[in-house]
Amino acid sequence: MLKHPLLSMENLTQTKLRAGQRTIGMFLLSGSAMIAETLGTLPIDWLIVDMEASPVTKEGALHVMQSLNGSGVTPLIRVPTLDRHLIEHALDIGAHGVLVPKINTPEEAARAVEACRYPPEGRRGINPVRASAYFSNLPEYFQHANERTLCMVQIESVESVERSIELAEVPGVDVLFIGAGDLASAFGQPGIVTGEKMDKARQQVLEAANNADKIPGIFAYSMDLAIQYAKEGFRFIAIGNDIKSLRESVLSSVQRWQIELT
Repeated sequence: MLKHPLLSMENLTQTKLRAGQRTIGMFLLSGSAMIAETLGTLPIDWLIVDMEASPVTKEGALHVMQSLNGSGVTPLIRVPTLDRHLIEHALDIGAHGVLVPKINTPEEAARAVEACRYPPEGRRGINPVRASAYFSNLPEYFQHANERTLCMVQIESVESVERSIELAEVPGVDVLFIGAGDLASAFGQPGIVTGEKMDKARQQVLEAANNADKIPGIFAYSMDLAIQYAKEGFRFIAIGNDIKSLRESVLSSVQRWQIELT
């Protein structure tokens, strides 16, 4: 008899990261379970449902989690804010990890960890409805949930870069993820994610993560940048989002049409 995907406790992305490998993934802005399911057929490692920068609802996030069942693509959620209820809800509906935006201090990072982990490592509430295969897998879920869950904090301000060593040293933080767009804006160069300030910030966060045995991650605004970041040592790399990728694909087709037929 086949084992239902909800009964598996392995976080495939976490397994690769712990083995020292790189991983790539995308953000889902549309909230579409159908697009998520399509992306689940591709050779990417993870998909982040973006509840911060999109109108995705709790129910919509649940449907995306369901669409990735058995796909091999790790389901993750970016919560809108550092909120214990929202983090717990994301994990309870089946996310294998959360990305928490706008983390500037070790105290904030510790609060994110508390919401991600059950006691004694944290203070996560007990209600893993879907995550425990609808209560059919509770003992195993409670046994492995803490080690299976990725707690990722987003670095997107000057302060968070300056305090990246402190953030990396917070027990339970797994990934330091650079939000390149907001960080560029914080440096006074909105929309420009390259340059000396960004180079220096990336190196600082990369070193902080590596020295603390944490995973360095970043959002890449182009494939050229994604490849550059991978060569620099980043191992959790976002290669875009579904809306931007759709637009670029259609635009490329239309431009070819115009060139060939005009």
